[in-house]
Amino acid sequence: MSMLLMISIISSLVHFYSIGYMGEDPHLPRFMSYLSLFTFFMFILVTSDNFIQLFLGWEGVGLCSYLLINFWFTRLEANKAALKALLMNRIGDFGLLLGILLLFYFIRTVDFSVTFVLAPYFMLKTFSILQYDLEILTFICIFLFIGSIGKSAQIGLHTWLPSAMEGPTPVSALIHAATMVTAGVFLVIRCSPLFEYAPKALLFVVFIGVITAFFAATIGLVQNDLKKVIAFSTTSQLGYMVFICGLSSYDASFFHLINHAFFKALLFLSAGSIIHAVSGEQDMRKLGGLGKLLPFTYSMMLIGSLALAGFPFLSGFYSKDLILEISYSKATVMGHFAY
Repeated sequence: MSMLLMISIISSLVHFYSIGYMGEDPHLPRFMSYLSLFTFFMFILVTSDNFIQLFLGWEGVGLCSYLLINFWFTRLEANKAALKALLMNRIGDFGLLLGILLLFYFIRTVDFSVTFVLAPYFMLKTFSILQYDLEILTFICIFLFIGSIGKSAQIGLHTWLPSAMEGPTPVSALIHAATMVTAGVFLVIRCSPLFEYAPKALLFVVFIGVITAFFAATIGLVQNDLKKVIAFSTTSQLGYMVFICGLSSYDASFFHLINHAFFKALLFLSAGSIIHAVSGEQDMRKLGGLGKLLPFTYSMMLIGSLALAGFPFLSGFYSKDLILEISYSKATVMGHFAY
């Protein structure tokens, strides 16, 4: 329900924003229909009660992201970025599909509630490949998480997210801040009863999440493109959400997911306002002194940036601080590594 609320609010705001932002574009009806289709598939993904319906929504948002990034199809960069996003997600989706097939092969159901009830009975079950005994649940969870790596742009499959900035800015706000990239984190939170019985898979989740959070933030420091900086910061925040899932604190992860969706959408929409005001210039080295020119956008950008940085008494502070606090107080090797 919380996820639906977040998606519908941000999607409405982005639709509303697009009316003005894309007003000059002759292809506005096509753009709006893609946005609505994207939201529709996102709703399918979130409201699913089995892995097949989830996979349908998962593929649908992948398709819509391709269409939206490639919206200005006459630009070569947009074509390349859209194909890159599609192929990267395909790798992740293949992992997710393998996970679902293995789940069906061993547990004989794809229904969430039934699978979660049966999970404890499969905790110690193994199967052998090339004379190695592998734990069934660990294997399944790692495959499901590979789907998550693709969709949530974790390290290894992260390169599509900054490239996807070729699309119009409302698309960046919708796909790369609020909804599509959080689908991977949502999958891990939704399958938490499975992951809890696969401690080795959880270690893998922590490791990938931590490396992403650190690595993406360091790249973001040296980018010059306004939207790419925000994109890398998104990847970094997704790393936070993923590693705290690996430390079994799914509620903290979800709290950060919701908070992040709102302040990151604010940042992207403000970035769109700035790009429009300076007639399409995105290189931050050429911008400056915009506080006098755009006082309202300036204040919005400031609020968004402070929330992102975890400034006290803003939403980002409560969730980000909570994540760091939990990771430190776990008092395990992985917890301290994450901290």
